[in-house]
Amino acid sequence: MKSSISKKQLRQFGFVIGFGFPIIIGFFIPIISGHAFKIWTIWLGIPFLLAGKICPNLLFYPFKLWMRIGLILGWINSRIILSVVFIVVLQPISLIMKIFGYDPLRQKKINQKSYREINEKSIELTRIF
Repeated sequence: MKSSISKKQLRQFGFVIGFGFPIIIGFFIPIISGHAFKIWTIWLGIPFLLAGKICPNLLFYPFKLWMRIGLILGWINSRIILSVVFIVVLQPISLIMKIFGYDPLRQKKINQKSYREINEKSIELTRIF
C-alpha cells in the first residue's frame, strides 16, 4: 500500500504544507481579519519542510489523513453545490416552463401511434458546406 504513494508526492506534500500553511493561515487570513502574522504557523511548517526534504516517508500517514479529509470534504461540497444549483437554477426554470406550457419533448401528443416526427424541410446532403 505504501508503494502507491511516491516519494515525489510526499515531498511535494511536505513543501506545500511547509510553505502554504504559514503563508495562508499565518499571513493572508490574519491580514484580511486585521491581525498580525501568526508566528506559530512557521513552527508548524518547518517540520513538514524538513521531513519533505530529508525523509519524505515520514509524511506518509499525514498525507493519507490529508487526502481522506479532502475526499470527505469533496463529497460533502459536491452534494451541497449540486443541491444549490438544482434548487436555485433548474427548479425555477422547470416551474416557468410548466406555467407557460412549454413542452420541448412534445410528450403531449397522445393521439398518434408513433412519436416519429416527419421533417417537412428538404435536406440536401450533396453540399453540406
